Amino acid sequence: MDLEKLVFSFEKRCSMEQKTTALCQVIVRICYVLLLGAVIAFPFLMKVPVGSAFHFVMIAGHGKYLIFPFYAVVPAGYIALICLDKIMGNILSDIVFDSRNVKLMNIVTACCLYASAVGLISYIIIAIIYKSIETVILLSMGEAFVALVVRVLRNVMKKAIEIKEDNDLVV
Repeated sequence: MDLEKLVFSFEKRCSMEQKTTALCQVIVRICYVLLLGAVIAFPFLMKVPVGSAFHFVMIAGHGKYLIFPFYAVVPAGYIALICLDKIMGNILSDIVFDSRNVKLMNIVTACCLYASAVGLISYIIIAIIYKSIETVILLSMGEAFVALVVRVLRNVMKKAIEIKEDNDLVV
């Protein structure tokens, strides 16, 4: 009787894990659309008058400094989203501990580091030529942190693949 409850609980949990993975993939795909919306809206948001519902102080006040760095990192953003989408698809297909996922994580890390470098360089240029915008450096630090987290997860994945391959050889 207890074994049946344990098996049912395990099946229910696996189903829930598949659902959360599928939800993550849907969120990544929504991010495709949101990023496209931001690409289209950014120039218009720079011109929105004060008091309007769509007035964003950061974009309206500093957009002229931020537009180039933003458009410079959009391709990296899309590449990272595509990689995350593929990783989620692989997980849903039970392709978890696979070198392809490690390669995709390497690409995501590179995209984050690229975006971080663009942010840091932009901050330095803006601080020297115009005035300091602290938000740019904060975004750059956030992007670098995400790159670090993805790199750690990639290292864990790579080690798990090595252990799996060793176990496959033993059997």
